[in-house]
Amino acid sequence: MAGLGLGPSDFALFEIDDPDERAAALDATLQPKLLVLGEQCLQGLGRVAGGELFVHAGKVPRRKGQAPEESLVVFCDSAKGFRGLPYLGVVMTRLHLHARVGVRGESPRRAAMQRALDREAANLAKKGKPFRKLRQFQDWNFEELPELAPAHSAAFWIELGEELAPGRPGLDVGISWTREEARSLSVGDLLGVFRDLSPLYKVLANAQ
Repeated sequence: MAGLGLGPSDFALFEIDDPDERAAALDATLQPKLLVLGEQCLQGLGRVAGGELFVHAGKVPRRKGQAPEESLVVFCDSAKGFRGLPYLGVVMTRLHLHARVGVRGESPRRAAMQRALDREAANLAKKGKPFRKLRQFQDWNFEELPELAPAHSAAFWIELGEELAPGRPGLDVGISWTREEARSLSVGDLLGVFRDLSPLYKVLANAQ
């Protein structure tokens, strides 16, 4: 199966020192590649998620004097955008490629998602193998990977749900590969990891 189309030159864009130049390079070079990858994954991810998904380019953040540290493409159940909604995301940083499940931004659905995580915490904790390499990426430094999450513990999932309460940062967890490992990944490999992460996504997406 064909590779992801992401190579050393793409990761090297994060080495550009000037914040504006890096942001422009990510917008012009990397985001189009990620969108192409997103279209390649879309049908398979719809089967994984159990429903129709829409692909969105994650905007490269532009903060004065700060170079952007990630670039991403995301999939959610709304054609209008992913703010405040559960999403599956492919994220690139300087050293890693990530498959993520997240919720960014406020929305009325977040309270229901928190309740759903509380209800399903014990079941998620029993999943075992699919979550054995799970990491939590909220507020990480974009360099050294966070420690592996204690996903075997129901308390972990309950605490994760607390991050969805109003005014809290949201949710951002996933599985990562080094940039060297990413060179040998196929779309099928990526979909396989999202299949592992799908129980969490479905809990969030189906929350009432």
